[in-house]
Amino acid sequence: MNATAISICVSREIQEIECTGTMGIDRNLRNVTCGNADMVTFYKTNKLLSIKENTVHARAAFCRNDRRKKGQFWKERQARVGRRTRQYLHRISRDIVGRAVREKTAIVLENLKGIRKMYRKGNGQGHRYRRRLNGWQFYELQRQIEYKSQWVGLPVEFIDPRRTSKQCPGCGKILQEDTRHRRKMLCRNCGLFMDRDVIAAMNIAHRGKLRKLSPRFRDSRGGINEAQSGTFEPAMSEPRGPVIWIVDMSKLTGSRSRELTRGTGSR
Repeated sequence: MNATAISICVSREIQEIECTGTMGIDRNLRNVTCGNADMVTFYKTNKLLSIKENTVHARAAFCRNDRRKKGQFWKERQARVGRRTRQYLHRISRDIVGRAVREKTAIVLENLKGIRKMYRKGNGQGHRYRRRLNGWQFYELQRQIEYKSQWVGLPVEFIDPRRTSKQCPGCGKILQEDTRHRRKMLCRNCGLFMDRDVIAAMNIAHRGKLRKLSPRFRDSRGGINEAQSGTFEPAMSEPRGPVIWIVDMSKLTGSRSRELTRGTGSR
């Protein structure tokens, strides 16, 4: 048998980085949001949706009445989608880990194990919606972030995802969805008005920091229960909210091109 590949294993001594803060990562279908109460970065992932949808349309347009050729065509298309998706996520994960190393912040992720059960047939969702959500590469991004962080000695924490986008980072109350702006959340108690993905990234980072520094905040499931126990500590040091960076990964090459926007939390 002819050998077509060679595998080389490399090991090295890793010294864990002493982190001074945390960075929360909220994974969504159309973007990846990471940051904390000081700065939040949006990584747009709309390109991944268009890649998958174009592949589905190309499969439906294949008209040749040959099962063997049709299977070969679909196999090639699936392999191409996998390569493009991994390459796109490699850019995001490399940028996230590089930023975390520079800022010496531990990475905090949501434990999304079992989330596929929410998008099964019979749950009252359309087949197009289920197709998009079941094709969501949330674990591939997590895998890349984990091994790249381990290679440089950066700690990675996992938290319970409950109420990360519904709990106010300023006062701990439950937020309400704005009827006109579906992605915005409003706190009736303190007046906070902010994008739900930004709120989720802030809460994830804050809960990871509490878990790392204060074990008393853990409950029986490993989650954070400071709001219920009356010992809630706000994630925001200032009411103005974090600075937001928007990154289009399809245009990100050697140098990082970013668009800076204000207008985050308002009171």
